[in-house]
Formats: sequence, C-alpha cells, structure tokens
Amino acid sequence: FLGVLLKIHAKIAPLSKGCTKTHPLLVLDNDNMNKDYGKFFTHPAPPEPPDDLFDKIARRIREEERRTFKRRLTIFSIALALSAAAFIPAFRAVETELAESGFVEFSSLLFSDSGAVLAYWQSFVFALLESLPATGLIALLAAVFALLQSLKFFSRDVKFIFKPATN
Repeated sequence: FLGVLLKIHAKIAPLSKGCTKTHPLLVLDNDNMNKDYGKFFTHPAPPEPPDDLFDKIARRIREEERRTFKRRLTIFSIALALSAAAFIPAFRAVETELAESGFVEFSSLLFSDSGAVLAYWQSFVFALLESLPATGLIALLAAVFALLQSLKFFSRDVKFIFKPATN
C-alpha cells in the first residue's frame, strides 16, 4: 500500500477563481494509480518446497525427541539413585524408632494375649497409635514413592532410547 502511495503523483495545480489570488488544489494522477492497483490482486506463485523437506523435518523431530529423552533419562537416573540412597537411611530410622517406641512389643500382644487385646481393644489401639513412629514412616513412604516414580519414568525413557529407529 505504501508503494502505491509513493507512486501516486500528486500535482498541485493552480486554480484561478477569477480574481488575482490562486489556490492550490490536489490533483491525483489516475493513470499511474490504475496500473498499480492491479498489483494488489495478483499474487506470485509460491515457491515449491524441496522434495526431501518432509524427511528432513521428520529426522529433526526424531533427533529432538531422542535428545529430550536422553536428558530426561539422565535426570530420572539421578533421581532414582538419590531416592534409592534415601530409602536405606529412612528404613533404618523407622526400624530403630519402632524398637525404641515399644511398638513391636505392643503388636506382639495380638498374638500372645489376644483375649486381653479384645477386652481392652480401644486402649490397645490408642497405645499402638501412640507408639507408632509417624515421622519415620512418612519419610520411608516418601522415599518409596520417589523411588517408584523415578523407576517408572526411568524405565519408560530407557525403552524409548533403545528402541530401534524406523524410517
């Protein structure tokens, strides 16, 4: 549009009204404007893409997917190692807290003196809950959850990485 406007020749023509003063008047050159006006509705043919463009795009997408999955594999393998390393101390902490709190002794009453447990079951349940090491169990369950999640993502990415590429 700007090119057409630049090509329009505006001429200032004096206009005499019968007196001594002349007033300028803007006159458009319609001949040049009609030639340029047709250029708005004609479109050149779009260039043809190369024959191997689709193959190049598909190859590039596969390379990017592989690179992304390798990056994810690295991240999840580190997460797997860290969560496995966190599981062992969490398990040992729960084991010691169970031994220190007397939870094992209270729970052994279920098998040794079940009559007393049934008679005082409400007090027995509260005693078991009070001796349960909640923070240690939460830490152990968080480590187990992180271990299982990172193992799931790790195995999914390993399958994709080592899958043969199809063309």
